[in-house]
Amino acid sequence: MNPQTPVGRDADSPSLLFVVGHPISHSLSPAMHNGVIARLGLPLYYVPVDLPPRHLRGFLRIVRAGNFLGGNVTIPYKEEAADLADTRSEAVKACGAANTVVVRDGKLHAENTDGEGFLDALEAAGWGRRFPRVVLLGAGGAARGIAFALGRAGAREIVLLNRRRRRAERVARILSGRYPAVVFAGGDLRPQTLREEFRGADLIVQCTSLGLRGQWENFPIKDVQKSSRFADIVYRAGGTDLLRRLRARGVKTVGGLPMLAYQAARSFALWTGREVPGVAFRKLAVKALKSWYI
Repeated sequence: MNPQTPVGRDADSPSLLFVVGHPISHSLSPAMHNGVIARLGLPLYYVPVDLPPRHLRGFLRIVRAGNFLGGNVTIPYKEEAADLADTRSEAVKACGAANTVVVRDGKLHAENTDGEGFLDALEAAGWGRRFPRVVLLGAGGAARGIAFALGRAGAREIVLLNRRRRRAERVARILSGRYPAVVFAGGDLRPQTLREEFRGADLIVQCTSLGLRGQWENFPIKDVQKSSRFADIVYRAGGTDLLRRLRARGVKTVGGLPMLAYQAARSFALWTGREVPGVAFRKLAVKALKSWYI
């Protein structure tokens, strides 16, 4: 797209982008996207939508008919958005969750930028994109998107651990059909299971709601080997308590803010055709996050 080409479906009024979830007040996405939009001088506006349960279908009907380019989807609507979309990317088909929707001629196309955004963040940290043995804590939409991207990047073994073991095993079966060369397995989150699976892990990724609330009793910190890399997709100023404790032990860690920024950059490119470096989104996110604690 030519940098001077107007962005939007209606040249007479700003087009809209959104992030929809419940709750949504904690989201840094409006600060990031509106900051980039302002710097580029685009006729766009990014709005947060805190949507009560059972209203997503009606909201997406408005999106199809309105002056929207698309938007982001977060907890708890990633799976439902994937189901309600008119078309889906390969990543969405594989993991059953969408974090991005793009409006195309009145229809919704579902994408998942979580996985590739996560790998972009690890690459920016100097970790690369390929990890032979991975342990994923959680089996929700973000975890599935990350697992899909890691499988595509060349992982040999991916273990998904979840409070509901059957869900982890079901996700492992679905993904194994996409990547026959990758060994997928599922398990629970009991401390003994964590201790066993942490052995020999090149990368451990925390994707659970336990991490979101900052509550994880009996987490076996001492069993995370110093040779492992640990990423937490939850973003907090200074990192989560779990990350701080691991760093104190000498474990290399990455928090959730870089992933948030790099997946945002990929979503923005899908909506507008403009490729903005993930670091630009990250700087805006850091600024907004700091303002919460002043």
